[in-house]
Amino acid sequence: MQMTCNKLSLALVQKPLTFLCIFLTVFGMSSCERAVTENEDENKVSWPEITHFDDLAFRADGLVRVKDLSAARALLSELVQSGLALKASTIPHNVAAPQEVELILGDLTNLVDALHQDDLDDATFENLVLGLHPVIAKLIEAAGMPHVHANEGPNSGFLFPVFDSAGKQVGAIEIKLHDDAGDLEVWLTRGGFGGDPWRLSIDSALTLDFTDLDKKVTLAVRDRERNEDESGASTILEGKTDYFVFPGPREVDASWLMGADFAAKVELSFDETTTGSFVLRPHVHRKDEDE
Repeated sequence: MQMTCNKLSLALVQKPLTFLCIFLTVFGMSSCERAVTENEDENKVSWPEITHFDDLAFRADGLVRVKDLSAARALLSELVQSGLALKASTIPHNVAAPQEVELILGDLTNLVDALHQDDLDDATFENLVLGLHPVIAKLIEAAGMPHVHANEGPNSGFLFPVFDSAGKQVGAIEIKLHDDAGDLEVWLTRGGFGGDPWRLSIDSALTLDFTDLDKKVTLAVRDRERNEDESGASTILEGKTDYFVFPGPREVDASWLMGADFAAKVELSFDETTTGSFVLRPHVHRKDEDE
């Protein structure tokens, strides 16, 4: 009996969380899951400075790609200040690869310092801005953080407001462009982000106008029976749906929308509502997603 107790005591010292969970389970308590969750939260890497800088750099990157340099330059002051706030002292203590993070942060700091110079010509400005986001992506990966942009929605698309004819926000869209196939998905919500599904008749169509490319595409239902999303779930309820896609059942060339670097100014409209102009960027499919 003494030997058994000694072994148990040693095991409790070595794996206290595991035995805490066993104890709580045996005695009918439900705190084990909470204990594990809290432990996972403690290990989660949180770096607000890089998250904010990533958002600004991604926006500036998109504007440069669609050649809206005036709008990109309007972001420059905020972009530089956010980049300068990224110091070694802000690196979280629990990043996955500390030495790699420090090296990449040095490269990123050099880019920010170069952007901080006065009288940058357009070509240099474009190159520097386009160089930011790839370095940030490597930094976030080395830190062990998920690379999620500020306006990403629950389906890994991007969120934008929807306005009525008077300019009042009445809803929101999540739009997802797949870089590997050029297909588009749109989810509609009423009110603001996180609102209830905004279901339209299955006969409805959304128009996406590529204003600088002189192209338009129509998003409609996949079919009139289930209109399944990527998970295979039906999105039709009482003859209405909040989910629209391009291309639909007909064969339409979408190859011009393919590519991880695609960017274009667009405007989505349906009925008497519009998103106004925004920069459409793709959801980039990576190897770990395909496996």
